[in-house]
Amino acid sequence: MSTSATLRVGCTSSGYRVRVEGRGTLRESPAVRAFARRVLDGEPGGLVIDLEACDYLDSTFLGCLADLRKRYGVGHPPRFFLAASPEVRRRLLAPNHLDAFFQFVEVCPDVVGDDQVLPPLQLERDELGHHLLECHRRLAEHEGPNQADMKDVADRLARELVVK
Repeated sequence: MSTSATLRVGCTSSGYRVRVEGRGTLRESPAVRAFARRVLDGEPGGLVIDLEACDYLDSTFLGCLADLRKRYGVGHPPRFFLAASPEVRRRLLAPNHLDAFFQFVEVCPDVVGDDQVLPPLQLERDELGHHLLECHRRLAEHEGPNQADMKDVADRLARELVVK
């Protein structure tokens, strides 16, 4: 199992694709969020997050995906999708009951041209705290076995960010 991730971004015929290779964690999620918001707020088309080469998703990355789904995956038509086989969905998403939460594509779109590596985004302490808070709030909104734990994490983060 890989200890870090590589994020590969490419244009598709209908938008963009981000491929998560390795572990998707709080280290990578700010870059995914920033890229997704930039392209989905500024351009037509959609975004597919390809999880086929992903080994693991931590709660922050899962919350980031849930936030993107809430913002862009429920419109008509939806603009945010995940590409993951049933086995990958079971392994990465089912433990938190998120395997039925997202819109999935059966086949990940091909990239037109070359992939580019999306480097991690370095956030200041407060920015990272707000990112963690937002991600865990999204997970706390979703009914599942860890809902109470995610609410507790979000509540603690909110208190710490205010106390500062």
